[in-house]
Amino acid sequence: MDRDAATSHSSFTSVHLLLAVVAAFVIIFANSIKAPAQSASKVAAVVDGHEITNAEVDDAAVAKVFELEQQMYAIRKATLENLVTHAILEAQAKRQHISVEELKKQMSAGPVQVTEAEVEKLYQENKAAFAAMDPDESRLRLQFDLETQARMQKYKAFLQVLTSKAKVEIRLNEPKLSASNLAYTVSAGPANAAVTITAFIDFQCPYCRQFHNVLKQILKAYPSDVRLIFRNLPLDIHADAALASKASLCANEQDGFWKFHDALFAADDLTIESLKKLAVGQGLDLTRFQECLKSEKTNTALRQDIDEAKHFGISATPALIVNGKLLIGALSFEDFKAVVDREIELAKKLPATKSR
Repeated sequence: MDRDAATSHSSFTSVHLLLAVVAAFVIIFANSIKAPAQSASKVAAVVDGHEITNAEVDDAAVAKVFELEQQMYAIRKATLENLVTHAILEAQAKRQHISVEELKKQMSAGPVQVTEAEVEKLYQENKAAFAAMDPDESRLRLQFDLETQARMQKYKAFLQVLTSKAKVEIRLNEPKLSASNLAYTVSAGPANAAVTITAFIDFQCPYCRQFHNVLKQILKAYPSDVRLIFRNLPLDIHADAALASKASLCANEQDGFWKFHDALFAADDLTIESLKKLAVGQGLDLTRFQECLKSEKTNTALRQDIDEAKHFGISATPALIVNGKLLIGALSFEDFKAVVDREIELAKKLPATKSR
């Protein structure tokens, strides 16, 4: 068991050395980009008297810049979490009048129980990988691995208890996007809501069909705190998606968007004849509906939604911008509710910040 403890201790030391290097890198990198971020109004180029500002450059490259900002945020977040953990450990070590390293040893020390059945099960599952080794040696190595994992679980459980007792407030800001205020925006919920969700949706996308019920549940659960802005993003892989998107915009022209939206997701067929039947079934004026489908105004509205998605580098659905934070994919109600709850809490604690 002493060998395991020594190995664990060595691993902790190596991890913190690596984190120190990463933290230094983040600080240096952040300082190196601070000046350009603060000078967005400055001129980056002049072409025949026409000035191009840094802000215009950033806006044109928003998708790539945002991707880099997300990577930097992930590095900062991981580094911050480890610095917070170290601060919690230092405080506990001070209370016990011992060093942090001694505290770590205590957190992972003590007896651990690994049964022969657990070792045998793992051996049988990975038997092919140990074909060239003695079976007894293989089982011994697996036992050491399981014991090390058990010690790590003890360490994590102890750390979780310490963290739950500490007063930790994370103020690291996530990178944000800001959707345009387009002329043909369709929305539900109050304009001054704490949480604004911009959803890019394809009516033929099975994941969007699955997720649209989650969005309805969220709106029902948070009538005063959530605003949903709808954007069409018909994907090329879906033959009838663009036509369905136009149909939704035409239903909106007759103030029937949300009921028609639900009908589109419930329909198995989105061809033109089916859309006409849906329009009649929803009480829409069929002549106006058909004229709208052919109008350049409708084409322009759809192109604006698609261009907005491209601007942000969005190419999959459902795609969500939640208070400026990009999420891709269909979340469960529980997972998405957690996102919304977090944003509501942040809105209460943090001053309003201007998103790009």
